[in-house]
Amino acid sequence: MSELFIEIGCEELPARFVVSTMEGFAASMTKLLGPLTTTAPRAWATPRRIAVAFGDVQAETPRVEKLVTGPPVAAAFEDGVPGPAALAFAAKMGVSVDALQRVAGPKGEVVAALRMEGGERLVDLVAAGLEAAILGIPFRKTMRWGKRREQFPRPIQYVCAVLDGALVPASVCGQPTVASSVGHWLWFPEPFAVVSAAQWEQTLLERDVVADVATRRARLVRLLGERSADLGAELNLDEALVDEVTNLVEKPTVIVGEFDAALLSLPPRLLVESMKVNQRYFPLYRDGALTNQFLVATNNPHGDAALIARGNARVLAARFHDAKFFFGEDAKKPLVEHGKRLSGMLWLREVKGADGRALTMLQRQAIVAEAGVGLAGLCGADADRTRQAGLLCKSDLPTLMVGEFPELQGHVGRKLLEDVEHINARVALAVEEHYHPRFAGDSIPTSAEGSALSLAERLTLLDAAFAAGHAPKGGGDALALRRAAGGVVAVVLGGMGTLSSASVPELFSAAGVAGSEELTEFVLARLKALLGGEGVPTDVVEAVAATGSTGIGDIAARARAFGQLAEGGQMAAIRVTFRRVAGLVKQNPGEGGPLQELDAAALEAVGRALRDAVVAIPASGRVDERLASLVGLRPLVDAYFDGVMVMAEEPTLRAARLGLLRGIVARFSTLADFSRLSTG
Repeated sequence: MSELFIEIGCEELPARFVVSTMEGFAASMTKLLGPLTTTAPRAWATPRRIAVAFGDVQAETPRVEKLVTGPPVAAAFEDGVPGPAALAFAAKMGVSVDALQRVAGPKGEVVAALRMEGGERLVDLVAAGLEAAILGIPFRKTMRWGKRREQFPRPIQYVCAVLDGALVPASVCGQPTVASSVGHWLWFPEPFAVVSAAQWEQTLLERDVVADVATRRARLVRLLGERSADLGAELNLDEALVDEVTNLVEKPTVIVGEFDAALLSLPPRLLVESMKVNQRYFPLYRDGALTNQFLVATNNPHGDAALIARGNARVLAARFHDAKFFFGEDAKKPLVEHGKRLSGMLWLREVKGADGRALTMLQRQAIVAEAGVGLAGLCGADADRTRQAGLLCKSDLPTLMVGEFPELQGHVGRKLLEDVEHINARVALAVEEHYHPRFAGDSIPTSAEGSALSLAERLTLLDAAFAAGHAPKGGGDALALRRAAGGVVAVVLGGMGTLSSASVPELFSAAGVAGSEELTEFVLARLKALLGGEGVPTDVVEAVAATGSTGIGDIAARARAFGQLAEGGQMAAIRVTFRRVAGLVKQNPGEGGPLQELDAAALEAVGRALRDAVVAIPASGRVDERLASLVGLRPLVDAYFDGVMVMAEEPTLRAARLGLLRGIVARFSTLADFSRLSTG
């Protein structure tokens, strides 16, 4: 076997593109090579290079002889003389007419010819398809450069393609492939020859490039840990930030920066968000409190660390001083005064009021407040505090701080209420928390009032958008309605008040909106996706949801209980057996009465034992206990099927036997529709 190595060298890719480009390139090259490779490639990625290596490629595709059929004999020959059809088929196959054969076809004899297939050379496939494989990688955004018409996220500078160290000639974006690569763009720009993937990776390490994503990430985490420990500080690693920074540098080097300690008077979240979101810095803490030191991962391993640190600190200080000025200006008037400017801000152009005009953010704020009051009871929230917070929840949007730092919406309002106006802390917290969760996996509200307003925010958005005909279609979701529905699910599963026992229609009703059946299904679809993401088997999720329940907490509890059975290897104990029980009952509707009315005398010993065991199981109660009882029935059910013929010819006996099965299904029908469980 041979090794094929290909590297795309380009100008610096956005961090969010690095890994997806690597995965896309590996997939497109695997497709191009087809049968010439049998194992997955190894792949590397940095902001300036994407590479793949196939260690098991064949030089050419296998050659096989294949019999290809053509037109019917009757159409190809006239009185044994080859006609136009025979001549055309022979020419197409590249053989003489005398080489044609007669073989049996589905509708009679047809002519056929032997043809050799395969034998395509690897170098020819790469030469012909490499450019398409590279340019065919899917991207959200691309660009053109120079006078070229081809598109890629950043200009391609070179493509290295070698087979066992020898150049594979091809052309990409008007440039011929090369058999060389380059190291760190600043310190080692000179080309070096590439003879293998291992040699390429090792040479890059010597030239300040860590090509493997996982290795580079591990180095970054290690260096961050070492520097924070040296400072006696704590580092609360944000995994998403680590991933992003990993793909901003080719060889991470960590330095310490510092800003004016007086700026710590600003809201900590502002400082942290600005460091992480705007500058990609890592904040440092001592005893849980934010410090004025931070860590920076630089892509200049041999640069002047002190100079780099001062430069980064200046950039950060400028933003922080701006923030201090903005916050001071915003604090000069109450939050409610800022909120009056919401009348000049539109909410969504797609959603209009009774007058046919698009709703303003001031109207939106009032809608959320009213819906929040309606939901307060379910959340165990104080209605007055919920209303007070709701009528202020959008009022920080016109502030200077949010204008400069939009990611702090809600938090700015909370800080103005707490630090300047000294409003009740629960009211202030609810103003911030009504935005939570902001994304999948984000924290949910910790207060009852925050939970009520969080649900109000999302339920009223969903109702308004669906009523306006803007339900998501396909992959499109311009109004982020799937995220809103996911937020509803997350808050309900948080269990504040009596939320976990409320159905989806009850949630919409409490919010003061109709909530159509389509909307209910839309919200439950996000619940199903969440459960699937947790590892609950798809057939279990569908079986549980098919009981007709619309309670988020109820469905989740049952699905997770079934999921635990699957993890413990017990799911197989009920899948086949109880699917069979449910199947027989479904196929024979109306036969067999209630379990308690069964005449024990009409049942054999195995039937009586099964009946007694089922009757002894409570019809309601904890899901895990009922499922444990169900698992315990498995031997009795198996013995019943082994010992009797359920579909007996005698009507009374058949009715008794089916009645027993119907009783089992009825006893557990609120747990799941067992007929939907797969047998896998």
